[in-house]
Amino acid sequence: MNKFLVIILFCVTLSLFAETKEELDKKFQEVVNEYNREKNKNTLSGAIILPKKIDLNTASLNEIKTLPITEEQAEDIFNYRFYIQFFKSIYDLRDIESIDQITMNKLKPFVIISHYDDKDEASVRRDEIAYLIERLGSSEGLQEGMSDVWEDYLMTPRNINKLPFSDILNIPNTSAIDVSAILKRRAAGDTLSNYRDLRHSPGISYYGAKNIKHYVYYKEQPAEKKIFLDYQMKYNDNPYGDDALEMYRESMIRYDAYSDEPQTPGIKTQSYWGFFNMESDGADVLNKFRIRYMNEWKAGLLFNNQKGEDNLFENKDFFNDSKFYAGYEKELDLLGRNYLKIYAGNYRATFGEGLVMENTDFYSPRKTGYGFNKRISGIIGDVSRTQEYALRGLALDWKRSNLNAVFFLSQDKKDAVVYDSNDNGEFDKDDDVLCYITMTRRFTDDELESAEEYFNNYPDNFNPISIAPRKDALEENIIGGHFEYSPFIGTHIGVTGYEAVYDRDFVVLKDDDLKNLLIYDDYYYDKWKITDNEISSLYSTKSEEVGDRDYRRVIGFDWRTVLNNTSIQGEYAELQVDGKIGKMGDDPSALIISTYSQFDNLYLLSMYRDYDLDFDNPYHRSFSESERFDDTVFEKLAYALNNTLLTDMYLNSAQPSAEKGIYFETRYQFSRYFTLTKAYLDIWERKSDARRGIRFQGKLEFKPIHQIRLRGRYKHQIKRYDDDQDRGKSQADEYELGFLFYLSNFDKIKLGYVYATVLQPPYLSILSDPAQASGPDMAQASTLTNGDMIYVDYTHNFNKNLKVVGSFSFWQGYGVSFWDFEDIELDFDQEDRGFKCWFNVHSRISSNLFLSMKYKYKQFMTREYEFRDYNDIPGPEEGEYYFRRVERKENIIRLQLDWKF
Repeated sequence: MNKFLVIILFCVTLSLFAETKEELDKKFQEVVNEYNREKNKNTLSGAIILPKKIDLNTASLNEIKTLPITEEQAEDIFNYRFYIQFFKSIYDLRDIESIDQITMNKLKPFVIISHYDDKDEASVRRDEIAYLIERLGSSEGLQEGMSDVWEDYLMTPRNINKLPFSDILNIPNTSAIDVSAILKRRAAGDTLSNYRDLRHSPGISYYGAKNIKHYVYYKEQPAEKKIFLDYQMKYNDNPYGDDALEMYRESMIRYDAYSDEPQTPGIKTQSYWGFFNMESDGADVLNKFRIRYMNEWKAGLLFNNQKGEDNLFENKDFFNDSKFYAGYEKELDLLGRNYLKIYAGNYRATFGEGLVMENTDFYSPRKTGYGFNKRISGIIGDVSRTQEYALRGLALDWKRSNLNAVFFLSQDKKDAVVYDSNDNGEFDKDDDVLCYITMTRRFTDDELESAEEYFNNYPDNFNPISIAPRKDALEENIIGGHFEYSPFIGTHIGVTGYEAVYDRDFVVLKDDDLKNLLIYDDYYYDKWKITDNEISSLYSTKSEEVGDRDYRRVIGFDWRTVLNNTSIQGEYAELQVDGKIGKMGDDPSALIISTYSQFDNLYLLSMYRDYDLDFDNPYHRSFSESERFDDTVFEKLAYALNNTLLTDMYLNSAQPSAEKGIYFETRYQFSRYFTLTKAYLDIWERKSDARRGIRFQGKLEFKPIHQIRLRGRYKHQIKRYDDDQDRGKSQADEYELGFLFYLSNFDKIKLGYVYATVLQPPYLSILSDPAQASGPDMAQASTLTNGDMIYVDYTHNFNKNLKVVGSFSFWQGYGVSFWDFEDIELDFDQEDRGFKCWFNVHSRISSNLFLSMKYKYKQFMTREYEFRDYNDIPGPEEGEYYFRRVERKENIIRLQLDWKF
């Protein structure tokens, strides 16, 4: 009792400083009453129990008013918590103006501060994996649609003890060897109960387990019926690339190449650039919405108006220009464990190694299917920026532990190159199609027709337009499927095929007729090289060989098996032309085989590929060194094409080039201090002209201490290595040295230097006189060009919610180009000399709102105008190209906003 009297006297003494006697008596009586109640409950134990303390982070206003403070002070405490922040400690009370030190001391015995967070489980999960979500949210192009799927599984992980082989394999940076290790342990009756169990599964790699852990859980979780909403907006005012600029600015007013009349470059109304006033083209703006109910019901909508196109509110064909899907995914217990997916609308279909089906608009060189080049096998919803090769319709994906069956239907309109095949002087529905095309800017048919009419009627124009791209010119109806059987863990064999039916004929003209169609003047016919076989080998639905058909049919089979720490996989596919469906080898084909072996500190990847020149499958996306139409007239001859817009055939090509070659890749940490982070060697032959090439790149890192890294890189590439006298021979070497410093608060800075050389024959002139040469032209007086670049990259974290990433770089490269990775995108610096700086601010404005804003300033010297008919055009030196050098400045803004809840 003496202790209790001391406590009461202490409370009374404190209260005298803040309250009137009447208020004090009232508070004192409440304390006494509370004590008596508690005392009666604990008479047997004899314990002295103070009144129950009030939690300031959860108490209501009325509860706070029961404390020995004034009503005004109680309201101030409540408002602070409600409008400013939750209390982290009792000392936060001093941030309230009406609470002085004496009052705070008086409250200490009566209050507690609990840890309280207003975030729901999803927000907490988002905090834990914020760096992964940031990386996925900034993905572009090839991985853009897949990033949505990976982010969904990060937010709502699935039970790894139930996932089938393909679903685990679809997790980023996971190999078939890792997945086999997990499934074999499950088959033995073991249940993975935590990450430690996962890590110690026999055969799994450290990196595999580390990458998997964020996407899975290990026990059944309570079924929480939650709805997830995601909205993303991207604004990008990047200018057109240099190659696209040349295409649009090239004059469409052509004169007789044999004429003595002077010619000037068409930069203004004689080109598409001037006719459409493309200098004022608006930015690329993307709006994407996704909604998901748990991991079962899913839907998405995307509208992407590319640079120069109508915005969302002005678009007259919203249905065809937008993308959307609705999907249902469910695990079913029906005669065993079954997994079902149903998607309607736009979807993405990928199988095997990408020989038969992988529908994306974006090309990726050396796409191995491992590491950051991962494919998501099967069917997923698609609201990526893929437009030309999008699939729209219905897809069904059903799988069991040893079976997988997929069926898909698609009906969609495709942009295509159309030519005046009936010679009536206009483009109409009866004209034939040359091929698919992905346009840099998707002009409407009305826009193109108005430009073509203007160019055709221009005085003295020698070039009537007879071939042109058209938006939604072709209707494609696809029916396809995939069936896969797995006799035991880690092994499967599958069959994939599709048939595309068209409402117009694909007809590729032969020999001189094709040259005459594509090149406006026979003066330039000698520019047609053997590499242009890639054009003449395009697929025709109507020809002497195949007769008259309205479809394209591709079929193939793929396989994989895991033997200890090695995975062997491959795919073979054929395009049916004039052979039989059941017979192999009588039609154009493609083959790819690879092996992947992994150890604790080492992996080895080897790959063989062989693609026929006539294997023209528009949905082919497997490994290659270059895209289709490389070194053809579509790339090299914009100034001589009947329509400069055909350059898009190369610029936006997504198909691999026809190649045969072997590729090796490895990573090896051979000591604590040294790591060969990546090294690869590719030896290949291009089928169109039998050009052989070699490409090697190695990256080595030295780490004396964790905070300091010294990184070196060397790249060596030779084209036409087997013939020193060929004019197509070239050799490029690149050296890079970088110093990376990790600072406090996860900051870092990197200093780097790049030096590059290119050895090539003189394309503009040769020492011997071609007119008097008895044989073919020979490469003489080879030229060596070089360039270098110095750069500084930095990352600074202001706090856990705000950071800035940026770079400064200077380069000088006469004839040499540099690739520069700018945080979330690549930039190709091929100008003579220049300077650029950029910074990207990443801000987490709230738990559900993310902002990324990038600004780039670039200043460089370029070659703006080019006089190609150098024999007659006056210049500083007779008989040579004349370049007018100009300085260009670019200010670029990129904005990305993500709202997730």
